[in-house]
Amino acid sequence: MREYELTYIVRPDVDDETLAAITARVEQTINANGGRILKTDHPWGKERRRLAYPIRRYNEGFYILHRAELNDKAIREVERHLRLSEDVIRHLLIRVEPEPAAPPAETA
Repeated sequence: MREYELTYIVRPDVDDETLAAITARVEQTINANGGRILKTDHPWGKERRRLAYPIRRYNEGFYILHRAELNDKAIREVERHLRLSEDVIRHLLIRVEPEPAAPPAETA
């Protein structure tokens, strides 16, 4: 399995309970399909943030970031789930490149 970062934006008119339920559903989808959540974060706090440009007539949204290890099945299912969710207005899944090993120090 490889490591990925999943960021998605939730509509600004959802309440805190719905936001928590959406996050839990995404985590459940990942875990049920063989993936593993490493970290969940609200990068700018649990408050609405202004979008750079309107998306589906929304100017604000809640940002959520997950770092997870995913296999092919988990990737397909979580992207399908996010596309079908009416509360998620945009998502992005990117693979995290492993850190390159530091070259050994030369001794003189």
